[in-house]
Amino acid sequence: MFLHFGIRASKLKEKRIRGNTTCPNCESQNSFIATTFGKYLHVFWIPLFPLSKTTILECKHCKKSYNQNEIPTEINKALLKENKLNPVKAPLWHGCGGLILIVLFLVVFIFIMTNESEADPIKIDPMTKLLMDDIVKVSSSPTIETDSISFYLKPCINSSIEGIKTNEIKYYSKIKKNKLLVLLKVMDMKKIEKSSRKELLFAVEDCLLDLGLLETYDCYIGVKGKWNMLLVKTPYNSDLGGRFANMNFLLPFYDNDSIPTIN
Repeated sequence: MFLHFGIRASKLKEKRIRGNTTCPNCESQNSFIATTFGKYLHVFWIPLFPLSKTTILECKHCKKSYNQNEIPTEINKALLKENKLNPVKAPLWHGCGGLILIVLFLVVFIFIMTNESEADPIKIDPMTKLLMDDIVKVSSSPTIETDSISFYLKPCINSSIEGIKTNEIKYYSKIKKNKLLVLLKVMDMKKIEKSSRKELLFAVEDCLLDLGLLETYDCYIGVKGKWNMLLVKTPYNSDLGGRFANMNFLLPFYDNDSIPTIN
């Protein structure tokens, strides 16, 4: 494919040079006009981005022109002073092609990313999905009919923990064969130091022991904050740092019988 590109120039500004200047050719006073041209790169005559600027001086009396490298020192000082007071800027259209290319690139990028997302959706592990489904079932007011373990666990925790709004803690429990899953969600855990947050999980264990459940079942306990899992303890693993706990430790609770068949 033939690609036509190159450098072009356009007239940007014409102005009279103020100050005490003398034309070396005709010795007329204050007779210089400065014309500034701006160069830009183009492809198929569409400007991509601006390049350099150049200024030509012309004496209005004798019509002699001076390029930048020919301008006498005294006149050049007057020109620099004038450019400082009244600078010449490249017009926006000198870079319009570059802006168009950026927009086209963003459109193509978004189109590709959207298609990739639709063609290859994120695969979620079945056990992780089961855990996420159970996390959303937590309630701050469990009943004996819907969740009897959480119903008895809530007043026990309320009397064991200080420093947070225990009435707003949400609970969910679930029994699978010889396994017990207990999930808590605490929205204001930030009020407790990270090193002390594990005390809440230990309180859950004490309450389960009082209820006769800790020794009866393999207990999988998870404490979730506002955004992520904070504490996890199972018969095989624990993550008690109080900040970012590995919720994958809870997945063994969901054995193969609990996982729906995926075609």
